[in-house]
Amino acid sequence: MATKSRSDWSIVLSIVSICIAAISIGYCFPHVIELALNGWERSTRAIAYFSRIIKGGAS
Repeated sequence: MATKSRSDWSIVLSIVSICIAAISIGYCFPHVIELALNGWERSTRAIAYFSRIIKGGAS
């Protein structure tokens, strides 16, 4: 059962908002990946540092 839209503009505005969201995701995605990779690298270095301290070989 289909429902009738109250306004023809609602469809247009919905499509516009979906396009804006898609453009925003496309623009921000490389930055998010870069932040995640930098965070992963820093986490790995911190874990290695703490493991050296725990083992007694801090240098």
